[in-house]
Amino acid sequence: MRKRINIILFIFVILIANQCYYLLSLQFKCTDKINQGKELNIYEIASALQTHTNLWLIGWIIEPMTASICFCKQFHISNPLIQFDIPEDSVVRKAKNKLNKENKVRLVWNNYSTKASICLNGSYISNYQDETGYYYMYEINNDYKPGIINIAGIRISETVFDYLENKNILSTNIIYRLQKVDTYDYNDHQH
Repeated sequence: MRKRINIILFIFVILIANQCYYLLSLQFKCTDKINQGKELNIYEIASALQTHTNLWLIGWIIEPMTASICFCKQFHISNPLIQFDIPEDSVVRKAKNKLNKENKVRLVWNNYSTKASICLNGSYISNYQDETGYYYMYEINNDYKPGIINIAGIRISETVFDYLENKNILSTNIIYRLQKVDTYDYNDHQH
């Protein structure tokens, strides 16, 4: 029993060390290779997938909606199995106010500082109405873009994740979510 515990601890330490190495150095070397048109090797791909796995594993605590989307990307699921509330901040509220002048508004943040910015950056919001009522429709783009992002002080190369999407190791799609609008709120934003 003690031998098994030691083996598990050893593997755990190796995974933590590899994760630190990837975040501090390897992801940037991979980004350079990709920018030069070179292919990543199996170790580099596995390290990137380890990081992506950690993003959705840890993400369940920090931002469940984003974690759910990352999980779907990794396992090629077209829609999150668990639906969470869509996060909102000042950018989302401003976009909702613009809907009385525009049919569709793109949600864009310069940095990832709120739950909404992490989950919704690059997505669109529009008004939607059916027999059940009025809604905001979110088109959440489940697609990485080349570049380096900063989440809570940790630099992440989305270039590597974009490479994995291009190799069909991670999937891309658009997730559509409806959010019920209060009638009072809708009248304020109606075109």
